Amino acid sequence: MTTLIVSVLVAHVLAMQADPPNMGAASTSLPREFHLEFLGQSISGVVDQSGSEIATYDFPRKRLIVVNSAVGLDFIDVSNPANPLKLSSFPCAGTNSVAIYGDLIAIAVAPKVRSIPGEVVFIDHTGQELRRMTVGANPDMVVFSPDGKTLLVANEGEADEENKIDPEGTVSVIDLGNGVMAATLRTADFRAFNTEADALKKQGACLFVPNHTVAQQLEPEYIAMSNDGLTAFVTLQEANALAVVDIPSARITSVFGLGLKDFSKSGLDPSDKDGGIHINPWPVFALRQPDAVLAWEQGGVQWLATANEGEQREGATLSDSVKAGTLTLDRGVFAKEGSNNPGWGWEDLVKPEHLGRLDVCGPMADLDADGDADRLVCFGGRGVTVWKFVDGKLLEAWDSGSDVERIVAERMPAVFNADSRKNPSPDQRSKSRGPEVEGLTTGIVDGRRLLFAGLERPGGVVTWDITDPTHPVPLDYANQRNTDAPLNIDKDAGLAIKNVAGVGDLGPEGLMFLSADKSPNGSPMVVVCNEISGTTSLWQVKVGPKNTKGSTFPK
Repeated sequence: MTTLIVSVLVAHVLAMQADPPNMGAASTSLPREFHLEFLGQSISGVVDQSGSEIATYDFPRKRLIVVNSAVGLDFIDVSNPANPLKLSSFPCAGTNSVAIYGDLIAIAVAPKVRSIPGEVVFIDHTGQELRRMTVGANPDMVVFSPDGKTLLVANEGEADEENKIDPEGTVSVIDLGNGVMAATLRTADFRAFNTEADALKKQGACLFVPNHTVAQQLEPEYIAMSNDGLTAFVTLQEANALAVVDIPSARITSVFGLGLKDFSKSGLDPSDKDGGIHINPWPVFALRQPDAVLAWEQGGVQWLATANEGEQREGATLSDSVKAGTLTLDRGVFAKEGSNNPGWGWEDLVKPEHLGRLDVCGPMADLDADGDADRLVCFGGRGVTVWKFVDGKLLEAWDSGSDVERIVAERMPAVFNADSRKNPSPDQRSKSRGPEVEGLTTGIVDGRRLLFAGLERPGGVVTWDITDPTHPVPLDYANQRNTDAPLNIDKDAGLAIKNVAGVGDLGPEGLMFLSADKSPNGSPMVVVCNEISGTTSLWQVKVGPKNTKGSTFPK
């Protein structure tokens, strides 16, 4: 198989939406078919060490600023998107994230010891350092407000296992209204929610670390901001929760558990020992545990989308992942009859080719404390959820169900739930978190709002039309991973490959949309940072169908 780019469109579904409601910012103009076309790739040469993780775009200079964890930042000229050229690097150990507003660049920098405070480093467009500000533990993301007057920092506060310290997660609010040299900092923390553990657990939050406060267990991962710059939405991945920040007051106003996804209503492939691709309804719930979150306003409503990657807690304090087959299932709940789909009893469900090898959350299994499992809750929603934030409430508007797994199974089965470090490896990640949807970006193209989602394990990007956020339509799957190229990256044995030019892209992490008026070639583009291959790829969003005869995505 040569390097493969796959795409598919749902013409018959689109035809059914000839007259969708007026959704505000995005129009209902035709055409409604789109696909991604590969333009070019920058190769950092850094494999499996986050050589390309997050990017921001310096519009006046037509260059990307990319987090390369082995160095700090790479500056890449994309004036010719078909031939991106690395210009220079900015050395900065511990770089996790980067953002730009005008000529001001902000960098999130975490020390090796995660329990001590990190920093935000401000530099100008020439790479001249302007100022450093101390923030919370393990700063993981930085984002400017739309007017550039505020910078938010997600301080993840991950546990420091070596020193047996688990710092609190926080959000830093940096006021840049009087310039970077006069900037001031306030910290939004979660201590007000330390008494809300039981209420949050009822909402599906995963808060089971012994002798830890809620504030220690909430670990900010990713931030999206409202159009007016007054409200921020922060994913708390391991806890399966989302926080709302009032930016003017630098205060966390709400924390929402994100509920449990029911795979008996959609389906998943839960085993790597079932002889191939088998996506079926199973009596399994899932913690969504999103990584990326997006926010946009449409029709006077605040909408959000989350990439439900999943994440276990693994450490000396608590490892919450167990194999379903090691649990004693409640024989009444998991009976052959009743709501259990596919209608098998407990003794069948725990077989390796069924649910036995699936990673599930041990602390969430036993609801009545009688020693057996009353439910199975796996990690990661294996897709995308669209939410509506109205009157201070977070409401689920749409979930992709099993679409992501089905799309990859149909269009590129060689990478179905594959390992991003090995070829061939189809189905190997089915027992864990499946495709692991991690990065998201959105933008308006030809009057339609499109959503792009990167799949960390198989690679590639799925595109939906979300002009109607309650009824997204799958449009495209594009992946240039070459499954015939030799690939076996073993962290313990060292890197088995040094040049990934023939492998394509591995491990999409951060995605960024460039509108036509900002894009270097005058056409809308999607930038994909691939942390395993260390490559930064540019894709053009094309209007119209790709040549995909006789193929449609599942509804």
